Amino acid sequence: FIRSDDGNWIESAKLTASDADGGDYFGFSVAIMGTTAMVGAYGDDEKAEDAGSIYIFEQQPDDSWIETAKLMASNGTSSDYFGYSLAMSGSTAIVGAFQEESEPGTAYIFEQQFDSTWLETSILNSADGTNDDRFGLSVDISSGTAIVGAYRDDDFGVSSGSAYIFKRMEDGSWMETEKLTDLSGEASDYFGYSVAISENIAVIGSVEDNTNGN
Repeated sequence: FIRSDDGNWIESAKLTASDADGGDYFGFSVAIMGTTAMVGAYGDDEKAEDAGSIYIFEQQPDDSWIETAKLMASNGTSSDYFGYSLAMSGSTAIVGAFQEESEPGTAYIFEQQFDSTWLETSILNSADGTNDDRFGLSVDISSGTAIVGAYRDDDFGVSSGSAYIFKRMEDGSWMETEKLTDLSGEASDYFGYSVAISENIAVIGSVEDNTNGN
């Protein structure tokens, strides 16, 4: 949608995947930065069943949009759900792959190159991750700082939840610098089910917290 001069929003394009298939869940997650849009399809099967993918679309001078790339995790396997969550900041994107119960979850950093292609540059994992943490169900990024939610982490009880902060280093690598938890958290709070970050402020959703009732 594009906002017109009179303030109304007008549908300008409908985006679909060039290789769409049933069960891909294309559009489950989306992000946009300038004239670049990303669309997640966490059920895509090209790499493996439900390994997932994301599609890059670029806006053209006539305001149409063209699919320019399809990205998949370099180490993707079945039921990774790569693309369940995604976010963009400038020429950097983060993609979550929270994975099935037998894995803690992963997030991936992609950087747009000078030739406009996108390259996977880092794979993020939590230092203390355990199976079924669901690390990567939620992600966000702001400049050189990324946040990744793990709503089934168990620090304050089963599925109390947590979120992890990663910083981009001078050499371009990403390092986990902090783990955020709710100090009053309890089991099944699901802290980290949603996350957002803007410069030096982060907000974290705790969808099952019972402060004001069940």
